[in-house]
Amino acid sequence: MTSVCSRMGEKYVFTSCCCGCSLRTGALAIAIVSLVLSTVGAAYGAYVGANGESEGWVDFFIDVVNIILAAILIHGIRTERRELVLAWVWGTAVMVCITIIVGIVILVLTPTVLGAVILLVAALVQIYFILVVRSYAFTLGGPVLPS
Repeated sequence: MTSVCSRMGEKYVFTSCCCGCSLRTGALAIAIVSLVLSTVGAAYGAYVGANGESEGWVDFFIDVVNIILAAILIHGIRTERRELVLAWVWGTAVMVCITIIVGIVILVLTPTVLGAVILLVAALVQIYFILVVRSYAFTLGGPVLPS
């Protein structure tokens, strides 16, 4: 079970990942899964886009951004560079905001709720991932950045 602690005024800081593994291991697993899923998503988005559906290119672009963010996170973890790990946190936070907005727009504009629910659940999972990686960044030391 993930435990939450508060130190030096920081809120929502975990001491371990959901499976009891270290924050570093959890952050690395998040980065690798994100890299793999985004690569598959980008390939599928390009396939759909090449077949004439413009939404495929939008998905492709989003997945390419996620690939870049995952690569930054992996490099940041490997080199223990806090600023790179936090770059992933901020970049992913922006992507989650976009996901939530898209989910709300889908919910308002279409009669189907399933797509919006899937996007919003994915956003909630991503928020947990952000908190895990952010907690790992705090273990790396360095100057405390705004949270």
